[in-house]
Amino acid sequence: MAETVFNGHAIIIGGGMAGLLAVHAVAGHFERVTMLERFSLPADIGEHSPVARRGVPQSRCIHLLMAAGAAAFDELAPGWQQGLLEQGARPFDACADAIIRTSSGQFARAPSQITAYSASRALFEQALRRRLPATVSLRTNCRVEGLLSDPDGGRVRGVRCLDRDTGEEAALRADLVVDASGEGSTVSNWITALPEHGDLQVEKSVVASGTTYVTRWFEMEPGAAPDWHCLSIAPGSDTGLRSVMFLRAELNRWGLVLLSRGGESLPADDASLMDFVENLRDGELQRALSCAKPVSPIYRYGSTSNRMMHFDQVGDWPEGLVAVGDAACTLDPCFGLGMTNAARGAALLRRFLNQHGRASMSAIQFQKALGSQNAEPWRLATGREPDGRPLSGIARLGPLRDQAPSNPEVAHALLAIQHLLRPANTPQEFVS
Repeated sequence: MAETVFNGHAIIIGGGMAGLLAVHAVAGHFERVTMLERFSLPADIGEHSPVARRGVPQSRCIHLLMAAGAAAFDELAPGWQQGLLEQGARPFDACADAIIRTSSGQFARAPSQITAYSASRALFEQALRRRLPATVSLRTNCRVEGLLSDPDGGRVRGVRCLDRDTGEEAALRADLVVDASGEGSTVSNWITALPEHGDLQVEKSVVASGTTYVTRWFEMEPGAAPDWHCLSIAPGSDTGLRSVMFLRAELNRWGLVLLSRGGESLPADDASLMDFVENLRDGELQRALSCAKPVSPIYRYGSTSNRMMHFDQVGDWPEGLVAVGDAACTLDPCFGLGMTNAARGAALLRRFLNQHGRASMSAIQFQKALGSQNAEPWRLATGREPDGRPLSGIARLGPLRDQAPSNPEVAHALLAIQHLLRPANTPQEFVS
């Protein structure tokens, strides 16, 4: 095989959260980075936040960045918080600044040192987009049609793309192509179109959650706002299969998410929404909503699912190509792990480049490491191993959930697991 020649160019497919994070991951290792987004992007948000972005099903829903995700953001784009702070979004302690109700009771509001962020997706994306290095160029309304490769298909050399505004096709050469195009990724089809890859088979695991949800945005004057940032009500004897998240966002905005399992109907108008809330019999939520003004329609989302692509098991995965974010592993958005998982994957990519350099990094070894890393949030979201086997170990979190309302140390241990700060193995010292 001829000697590999590098031109210092990386291509990121997808201009969303995973794509922006991937840009920050690779920018220091390539002289040029091009981000390709198939739709146009909204203007920077202002007083009318949030702004829905086309092609993102959850763009209208408030987003939660877990503590491990915030740490990865720090690693990838230092100073990213400034954009959130300028719009009024604030970090909060995941326990002291939150009301957490479970079937076993309410957690004591004790400082946990576990810091999370909640805001509109538009604001999170804006915070990352505004900190892109000068070496990054963005092409919108640009759809990737396939991959370029060496004659034997062993290394990807770029992409074929279509300018949706002009209808012009182009071939863009690159040393590294990062697929961050989301759950709708067709990277498997692109690979099978490469020479010597026509028989490639990519296994995947899919676990439906059975959860449906609606979301709505509210506005609350600072003087009327509660002293907490997050209210979380889990299913229980009083709520049945219903659950709630009410989170402070930016610009006096709050995001309400009502969830249900088992096919139970969800509210579609003001009256049914208030009936849903009243039936939860939660005074804190009712008081907060009584001071809040709706500023959006009620958005409904259908049943969600979790999907893991087993790229790590593809024996002839081509060099020069990696897949990150939802393109590799999609998690039920109801768990609030999507941004965090994408950030952790991008941070892993940066560490791989730091360790191996752009010329010698093994793409398949990265996919193997990413698959191993994705296994932890997958287990939390599905209660299963990535290969589909039931996960008995996840049940061991039950004792933690039972003890958490009466023991702040246990509550903080459980929250650390949920925020991906520690493995989902029940610490024996907490189990009585």
